[in-house]
Amino acid sequence: MFRGWTNRWDEFAVFVDTGAAYLAYIAAVHLYLHWINPKVDTVRLLGFYFSFSFVAILVSWVSLKLNFKGYSRRWNQLPAEMGMLLLANMGAGTALAVLIFAFKATWFSRAIFLIFPALAFLFQTMVHSAVKIGVGRLRLSGRDQRRLVVIGHARRVDVFSKTVAMVPEAGMRVVGKFPVDLGDREAGAKVVSQLRLMLAESVVDSVVLALPVADDVMMDVLSICRRQGKEVRMVLDEVGALARRSRLYDFYGNSVLVVDSWQHQVVARAYIKRLIDVVVASIGIVVSTPIMAAIAIAIKLEDPSGSILFRQERVGLNGRRFRCYKFRTMVPDAEALKERLNHLNVMSGPVFKIPDDPRVTRVGKFLRRTSLDELPQLFNVVLGSMSMVGPRPALPSEVLEYDEAYRRRLSVRPGLTCLWQISGRNEVDFADWMELDMEYIDSWSIGLDLKIMAKTIPAVLQQRGAH
Repeated sequence: MFRGWTNRWDEFAVFVDTGAAYLAYIAAVHLYLHWINPKVDTVRLLGFYFSFSFVAILVSWVSLKLNFKGYSRRWNQLPAEMGMLLLANMGAGTALAVLIFAFKATWFSRAIFLIFPALAFLFQTMVHSAVKIGVGRLRLSGRDQRRLVVIGHARRVDVFSKTVAMVPEAGMRVVGKFPVDLGDREAGAKVVSQLRLMLAESVVDSVVLALPVADDVMMDVLSICRRQGKEVRMVLDEVGALARRSRLYDFYGNSVLVVDSWQHQVVARAYIKRLIDVVVASIGIVVSTPIMAAIAIAIKLEDPSGSILFRQERVGLNGRRFRCYKFRTMVPDAEALKERLNHLNVMSGPVFKIPDDPRVTRVGKFLRRTSLDELPQLFNVVLGSMSMVGPRPALPSEVLEYDEAYRRRLSVRPGLTCLWQISGRNEVDFADWMELDMEYIDSWSIGLDLKIMAKTIPAVLQQRGAH
């Protein structure tokens, strides 16, 4: 089985590099027929070279599959990728020579045979360089930055943290360092408690274990991170692959192992999900603009003193706070009245819902029944704080009451709809709601997202569980 087969992002990278190889083949044929040997029968040879292009590209694709590990977004360096590309193109050139001999393709020029792999390597390197430079500049601006907590052997924690600081283009920042000695059990327990507290109070994307680390500390850290959906990376000493579905990278001299988490879902599918989000949300905004204008007018006609939009702080990916937008469906002082109505709450857990809420306006009741009050969240999707499909964004006060198992729902971007939305909405108990979110996270796929979006439409039209 090809080594890159298990990583869909690698497959996309190979597809891009194969496209660059195809352009290189066309350029090599053009150079030979128009510059190196313009006296040949160009029309006749073009047909031969075009027919053989499919063989050349297949050879390139197979060679890339066997030799190349992908455009790692943060962990591969350009020289390492160039080395893989060089090996791939040398292999492709050798295989091409064997095939030309086997097919007795005497018309195939040796010049093209030499130029094609060289140009393929050049074009592919240009693509990789552009990706590295573009993404590097993006990260240097402060965007696309991952926040790391580093735990483990004091010297290795220090070395790895300094390495991260030296390469800001990698898009990482160490926000917590917890050195702990192997034999100090009391200090180890304290570090585990500090990590648990930090994950609850701060934005953390990845936890890095700088080995060696005591077994009990390492297992406690892995258990906490697995429950909360946090990615764990290991800076290795002599330790080999410790986990199923592990991936090993060299990060500027540090051997780093990626250990199982929800984020083992490959980067390519995450980008496809984001592309679907932007396209669907943008279309939704364009189509619903007249409806949103009519809703705004209706809200103002019923209550001119209040605002059209309701803005509320919610908790998103890995604890990031963002402002969530909805059409206002309640009276302006609704939050102040909430305390008086707590005894009417029909939802279990840290969620507040009451039937026939007296704070809801007449227009608001209609908007809630039809879910039209959530149309402004399409802008949250375009801005990237939400997705079309994902767990509903939680209030900070609700997150404070989550146990570790429920905090795992923060490991994905919140969404407009999810399994909860198509399973009865407010008729679903809080515990069942959380279980549905966990089920979504564990079984996520692009196909599941499309299925949920398709089922959301009849669920909304039938107003199932809407209050």
